[in-house]
Amino acid sequence: MSANPVSLFASPWTPVRKDFVDPGTRCAGSGVAGKGHGIGSGHAYILRDAAGHEHAFGPDCAHRLLGGDAGLDSVPDFTARAAGAGPWRDDTRPRRGARVGPEREQARQHAAAVRYLLLRMEKVAAVPRVQPSVRFAPLDPLYAAWRETGALTPQQASRVLAIERSPSTPATLKSANLLDVYTAYVQLERALRDAVRLEQQRFLRGVMDWLARHLTLTRAQGEAAGLALHPRAWQLEALPRRAAAGRDADWES
Repeated sequence: MSANPVSLFASPWTPVRKDFVDPGTRCAGSGVAGKGHGIGSGHAYILRDAAGHEHAFGPDCAHRLLGGDAGLDSVPDFTARAAGAGPWRDDTRPRRGARVGPEREQARQHAAAVRYLLLRMEKVAAVPRVQPSVRFAPLDPLYAAWRETGALTPQQASRVLAIERSPSTPATLKSANLLDVYTAYVQLERALRDAVRLEQQRFLRGVMDWLARHLTLTRAQGEAAGLALHPRAWQLEALPRRAAAGRDADWES
């Protein structure tokens, strides 16, 4: 990302994803109207400018730039399992009673498919010494298609989601758990960079290696490493629908 503020009048801007950014990252809208600010949450909307360059924006700047949501709620969200992100729901299924038009529904399906595809083929796959099962050969042509065009067809998105939902896909390789792995790894990397004591560095490297090999952590490991994860992180077994709804209500309150 450019260190200088970018022109908010360049168009078109394309929402790409919501993702983690390093502490101290400046919002690309900084300096507009004399207001410069960083992205304190560590979560940013990544938008692509007309030249194809990606820039990080805080939520207010992103909404103002795009004139409202303008598709921001339909981009892949890689921060959805961080602490405070809200209840976890299957993004391909709207809330009960919500009215979703066909275009919006297709956008939801596409965002969920792209997120799962990138989790398996890029983000979690890039974790050092991660177990080889993360990368999945049947996803290779779909990943190649996405790399070429930046999008999936409805048929391709359906294929990705069918793999995610398949009974043969282990719980550790479902979307929620892969997001837990990615979120934990981002936080562990930051903690390791900040660690001064050798014993703390060794401990964090040990936790990272365990995460890579097992695609899960114990609650004790997460707490000892100071991770801020979703309350339901590492719960690999699917919750009964009524129990899940009750927990969502508790979390929202």
